[in-house]
Amino acid sequence: MPSKAEILGQNTMQAKLGLWAANLRDNLNLINLCEDITSLPKIKGPALCLAAGSSLELHYDEIPMFKGTVLSCERNLIPLLEKGIIPDYVISIDGSEVMTGFIDSPLVDEHIDEMIGIFSTTVSPKILERWRGDKIFFNAWLDDINEIKSVSLVFQEITRKATCHTGGHCGSTLWYLSYYLKANPIILMGIDMAYPASIPDLSHTSIWEGIKHLHREEILEYYQREKNPFGNEVITDYVWDGFKDAWMSWIREMQESETIQCSDYTILHDPPLKVMPFKEYLQKL
Repeated sequence: MPSKAEILGQNTMQAKLGLWAANLRDNLNLINLCEDITSLPKIKGPALCLAAGSSLELHYDEIPMFKGTVLSCERNLIPLLEKGIIPDYVISIDGSEVMTGFIDSPLVDEHIDEMIGIFSTTVSPKILERWRGDKIFFNAWLDDINEIKSVSLVFQEITRKATCHTGGHCGSTLWYLSYYLKANPIILMGIDMAYPASIPDLSHTSIWEGIKHLHREEILEYYQREKNPFGNEVITDYVWDGFKDAWMSWIREMQESETIQCSDYTILHDPPLKVMPFKEYLQKL
């Protein structure tokens, strides 16, 4: 029986493959002019992975005290720049042109020479057009690349760019790239995969539009609550739960670098992850 992560991957492939293929076609000329992730220097020391979870907002004042390489999702780039935080790498994997809005700011242009954009080959051409700085590409690992009918293998052969795990979302891509670049330790921040239990209602969750037509009892079956090691009550959904299963399987297998979870509202906290408040990590430096 397929796992939740496998079912989620299959459903995503069916829904998004046409978009990914169209984007790849339109991006190919630019991809051929750019390097891939194998050209990036190895990270000497720690990496801080910043995703757009609610816990990120709790630590804007502390992040500048971090000493090391900073990787960010595009979704939270503008808020970071507004706080004077300039990531070394900005990662984007989503194929929707909606993501362009998250980098459409004079602030991004002002600091563009201080950042490198790392993009999946299947992102929207619009976001590549808007990003006026250096670009590095990779292919997302979409299925078993060792199979002759693999979509990942086809994309890799067309682009001649390296293939990288993403786990289906930007947060896990930050982690995998940090691991690939030999960062140690890898610090996770804003990688909640959940919502604070204090959210006004479930309409603020990412899956709401797809299930709001159901009866309340059915809707509640898509969510679960837990109290995490930070002592915070959080709500997660079946999509994030599936992503968590896939990511934890990698973390258990790939332990050459230590991973420290500092995201206050996270559900990603099982061993061998080390769970630690970000302030405590900074005090140990």
